[in-house]
Amino acid sequence: MSITKTQNSLLTQLVKAYPQQFKSTNTGPILVQVDDQESDDSYPGFCHIQLKMSDPNSTEFVLTLSNVPVDDDVKELAGELDGIWESTRFGERLTLELSVSQCTAISNLATAIRNVVGKGRHYDDPNWKWIAKRAGQSLQRLAKLLFQTYRHSNNTTSLNPTL
Repeated sequence: MSITKTQNSLLTQLVKAYPQQFKSTNTGPILVQVDDQESDDSYPGFCHIQLKMSDPNSTEFVLTLSNVPVDDDVKELAGELDGIWESTRFGERLTLELSVSQCTAISNLATAIRNVVGKGRHYDDPNWKWIAKRAGQSLQRLAKLLFQTYRHSNNTTSLNPTL
């Protein structure tokens, strides 16, 4: 697939921000790994975060978080976003249908996931201590990219994103 979009399209920004994680075929959806997992991250419970675009011209996408650290706050926010939960053998999987304008919601989700762990908090997997932080950082990086894409696509310096 050749990329012939304008400089500020979502697809162009994703390719720039995640060149090694970008996967595209001539047919089918465009997949981008937006987590920071590297080859030396061998823990099977790592929180995988994938963005899928069915249409390269769209500002809509599906965001899937596998093995996501979860508590009541994360569940509540996911519910507000009409998220779909699935239990897997490694943990919970959250699927969200979103658009570029929902960058604030993704930032809020990042904060909620980071807050699953912390002093005095109890959680199922002791590895969530580092998984939650890294998943939150990855989502925050994506939210910033979406903010920039939204702002440029609307030719404005202010932003009124939605939850």
